[in-house]
Amino acid sequence: MKNVFVAAAAAVVATVGLSGTAQAAGLTNYNFEDASGAYPGLNKYRFLNESQVSGWQTSDSKIEIWGDGFLGVDAGDGDYFAEINARKAGTLFQEVSDIEAGQQVGFTFMHRARKGTDVMNLAITDLGLDNLFGTQDDTVLFTKDYSATTAQWETNTSENEEIITTLGNNIRFAYSAVSTGSGSQSVGNFLDAANFGLASDVTPDDNRQDVPEPMSALAILAIGAVSVGGALKKKQAQ
Repeated sequence: MKNVFVAAAAAVVATVGLSGTAQAAGLTNYNFEDASGAYPGLNKYRFLNESQVSGWQTSDSKIEIWGDGFLGVDAGDGDYFAEINARKAGTLFQEVSDIEAGQQVGFTFMHRARKGTDVMNLAITDLGLDNLFGTQDDTVLFTKDYSATTAQWETNTSENEEIITTLGNNIRFAYSAVSTGSGSQSVGNFLDAANFGLASDVTPDDNRQDVPEPMSALAILAIGAVSVGGALKKKQAQ
């Protein structure tokens, strides 16, 4: 019985591990705190290369990172945040892989204006079988413009949006500058704490379609042990 149980347990753990990999979705360096040591103790702002800001890519030549409190602007989360309008009306984005088809995902991010009212867009795009952006098999899963003022950080989530269901290919999360209150293409749209995950984890909502929560490894092991034990007892009785 011990050998049977160990074999069953190993199979269950392997299954849970694979499932966990697919569901451990999220953006790398979601709050811009990790930049490979490029800006320790930064109390102003700095233009950095993509390679210096882990996870993030840009349509601009640089990624602009601000330190907490610079020009009176506190970070939304942690000590650092980004300005989408670095040298132009740019885009900050990440591409995420290994998400199973049929998963319902949600998002959350913080947005603040630098002057007046700034507008940015979030676009979530399935990249199709070729996993390349800008090709004919791309599918836009979600897109929406968001506005914010200088009064505070606005936290935006998918809680009241339509359900976003994955198709099984790489997904591109892109935060793009639309307009600025400053009138300048290089001044506006602060971004912080940008992340995503399973809809039930990121934006729990009683009105949203239920997403079955993955059963814990211990719970599955317990069920497996009971099933195996029951089968052996039945065999011995016969």
